[in-house]
Amino acid sequence: MRSTSAMCLTMPSRDRLEGGTANLRARCHGIVAATEYFGGEIQDAQTRFREALDVLEGLSDADRDRVIQATILANLGCVAETKHDWAAAEQHHREALRLRRKIADARGVLQSLHALGRARLGAGDRDDAERHFTEAGQLADSLGETLERAKIWHTRAELLLADGDATRARELATGALETFTQSRTRYDITHARVTLSRAARASGQEPLAIQQGALARSAVQVMGYGLLCVLYPADVFDLAGRIDGALTAYACGDALGVPWESNPGANVRATASQIEQLPAREGWARGATSDDTALTLLVARHLADRDGDGDPAAFLADLAAQEPAIRGLGPTTTAAIERFRRGDNTVGSRGRATNGAAMRALPIGWVLPHDQAKRRRQVTIAMSRATHADPAAVVAACVIAACGSWALEGASPAMLLAAAAEEAREAAQAVTTEARLADLLGQVSAGTWEPPVGGISLDPYDTVAAALWCATRATSLRNGLVSAVQLGGDTDTVAALAGGLIGCGLTAGQARAELPWHQLVIPPEPEAEIAETAAALATSRAIQSI
Repeated sequence: MRSTSAMCLTMPSRDRLEGGTANLRARCHGIVAATEYFGGEIQDAQTRFREALDVLEGLSDADRDRVIQATILANLGCVAETKHDWAAAEQHHREALRLRRKIADARGVLQSLHALGRARLGAGDRDDAERHFTEAGQLADSLGETLERAKIWHTRAELLLADGDATRARELATGALETFTQSRTRYDITHARVTLSRAARASGQEPLAIQQGALARSAVQVMGYGLLCVLYPADVFDLAGRIDGALTAYACGDALGVPWESNPGANVRATASQIEQLPAREGWARGATSDDTALTLLVARHLADRDGDGDPAAFLADLAAQEPAIRGLGPTTTAAIERFRRGDNTVGSRGRATNGAAMRALPIGWVLPHDQAKRRRQVTIAMSRATHADPAAVVAACVIAACGSWALEGASPAMLLAAAAEEAREAAQAVTTEARLADLLGQVSAGTWEPPVGGISLDPYDTVAAALWCATRATSLRNGLVSAVQLGGDTDTVAALAGGLIGCGLTAGQARAELPWHQLVIPPEPEAEIAETAAALATSRAIQSI
């Protein structure tokens, strides 16, 4: 039997118990702060890290957990780096390094050396930064720390990119990404994809840039890595905000074109100032949008509710229910609604090929990632045939959906036209028709396409060519919309589609800021509801991308 005195010797003191509780509390503060930090809540993270440090500094040296203390100091250094407070970053990282050396934490020393190099680089001392990077790299090799070595490669890739050596930066970022992927460190994978995307774009490899950037943006949205949005706002943009901007620009283009639709010659002679006055069309309210916006929003909600999968019968049911409130429906769509109400499930006769399916196809591209071409094409064909059976109408819709998907990822005009031509060929083959639209788009790309003198007809191929001609030549959203209206003919559809494509690079607020007359536009839904639909589409797209 143990004596009472022996038991007393093995029991921790009250101070030690309180110290353990305090250390645990500091660690919990640190975990929450790290979550806030990686989520992009920089100031909140800094406050919570400081609270954790205050708890630790209130303990005696004997009771303080120095591993936790060093970690908190290192994290405060990272926060300071994010805020470009290089003096504070260096101070925190040096103190963390001192502690880690004292407790013989070799891996921690490696991490602090790397961090000190970043801080010295930010402060402008390139030579000292290189010295720290080299020392950290040597330690990583000696410890067999492949993950930490890859993080140093990643930092060097960013440095090379800043120096203008995009090719070497791309090589290092690729190597780092491979190691991160093997280690399954998700944040590092996402961060490396951002760097690789930037390096690829700088070295003229736009397809790779778009591929990696799209994967990174989707991961940021799904995993909540808001820190990367703070660090790279031009590259890690909000997909929901861009879709909202595209829908806003689409509605504005529609409203701008409504007064001039099928008004031969008048719009060609009209100045930009006259067009932007949004004169009221006879029988329409000033600033009204047409069936173009109403049907595009209907498709957007339909797809958002189904994670990008279209249900033609359900879409027709919704369309039939809303038909009385939609102004300007074309004869092909109206006929499809009547067939649905009669219970006739057969697809309508081909009849005249019109642009009704293409006009509402952008949301299919916004919800389905750019690299899921086959699925996007299948959904577009099914949704198009619900109302428009003609092969030309279907091919045109497939091209618009593809362009919407690529434009959302920031494709350049040249890349957008290349993607459009490729989709035109693939879609034509899928529905067994000629590849005439691909030829037209080749003319747009070569700069030899000329708008018809009589304006843009309802022909789906002419509409697509005109919309892309406007979108890829525009110097601004405002310029693109006015140019679309000045083409004449089906002005609301061409301007809406051009606006939807150009708007993929803007937020709703930015789109409105470019258009001084936006207050006159009367969308069929409140702005808040449109933003909710955009967010749902973006979430679905992101989930399907990773």
